[in-house]
Amino acid sequence: MRKHNQELEIDEDIELERKNWAVERVAWVFMAIVVLAALLGFTGNGGLKGINLLTAGSQADGVEVEYERYLRRKAPSELKVTLYPTATSPERELQFSKDFYDKVQVEQVVPEPSEVYTHEQGITYTFSGAGSTSPIIFYLKPKHMGSLEVSLKTGEKSLAISQFVYP
Repeated sequence: MRKHNQELEIDEDIELERKNWAVERVAWVFMAIVVLAALLGFTGNGGLKGINLLTAGSQADGVEVEYERYLRRKAPSELKVTLYPTATSPERELQFSKDFYDKVQVEQVVPEPSEVYTHEQGITYTFSGAGSTSPIIFYLKPKHMGSLEVSLKTGEKSLAISQFVYP
């Protein structure tokens, strides 16, 4: 220890101060990363508007899906599917891959499907209502954390979406 400016009765330890400044700068960087992650939606629902929402498919594909890129395990989520009508059938079928019902719990489907059945490839929902293009909303809760690859199929068209589930 030495005296401050060799004149005042204040002890100073420059080496300790330098270590404190380094720790302080690391803490600033860590806090900035946490704030940035929150803005990008990595810390749960929210973030900058629309940054966590993705859209796959189009009217030309016959199906359009709006989904969240990042989910939380056991936290409510929505999957909006718009099925565009075809001239061939008033009923519309939507088939999800086996991973969908293995890794996700479907709480509710609005509007309710007229028929639901499971098979080796996955689960199929049948919706009636010719000409309707209002979205079908699946209220979900992911069961497991990690990558969630889901493929949807309507008639001959198929679509794949990828989500990540945080703990």
